[in-house]
Amino acid sequence: MAATIDYTPTSHKAINQVRRPKNRGRYDAESIHAILDNNLVAHVGFTLPPGAAEEDDWPFVMPMCYGRIEDTVYLHGYVSGRMMKALASDTLPKVCITVTQIDALVVAMSPFSNSMNYQSAVIFGRGRLVESAEEKDRALETITNQPFRHADRWNDSRQPSTIDLKSTKVIAVQIEKASAKSRTGQVGDDIKDKEDPELLKKYYSGIVPMKTVFGAPEATTYNVVDTPAYLLPEAMNKDK
Repeated sequence: MAATIDYTPTSHKAINQVRRPKNRGRYDAESIHAILDNNLVAHVGFTLPPGAAEEDDWPFVMPMCYGRIEDTVYLHGYVSGRMMKALASDTLPKVCITVTQIDALVVAMSPFSNSMNYQSAVIFGRGRLVESAEEKDRALETITNQPFRHADRWNDSRQPSTIDLKSTKVIAVQIEKASAKSRTGQVGDDIKDKEDPELLKKYYSGIVPMKTVFGAPEATTYNVVDTPAYLLPEAMNKDK
């Protein structure tokens, strides 16, 4: 149901409008969700409420693990953590979350034409403290399972204790506005550079593909069980 949502801006001034270059922007939920689901780290931007710190006018951007359920991104952290306290406010504070995947370096003859092939998503929403025990459990399960290529690590683990749950806050951020942006393909050198024989003889141009892969698991010294099949490279790197 959520994948039918369209976040297309209604104004060129909209906060989620991709401006340069516009043709790299996408606003359908399917594209945005795919980028969120295929990556591991989100950068979460927020500001502290007035009076929260001596210098509370600085913005914060924190790297976080996360999980998505339909059109909501979930974050978790220690109850007294700066971000958890800020985003759990009754005022429903504004949040910006970004996720980026780098696919290649784009190496041009001119440094002004250097680039990267990438996929990125930027989402905007408001922080909400998850108070329902059922929603909290589901969110923590989703965050836990996010890195494991659809395996159920949550249920293949010791379940959280009462202390674990009491010391952890979960924040829900429903996506209100969003955009995806990507670059693919080859180098965009200037035409005059591509037609200059002297430059062609002197400077390399091309792409350097980049791929993140999981290696073989390394068990702890106290581990006594076999490595789960879902942690082996062939499972972890499936569809990467």
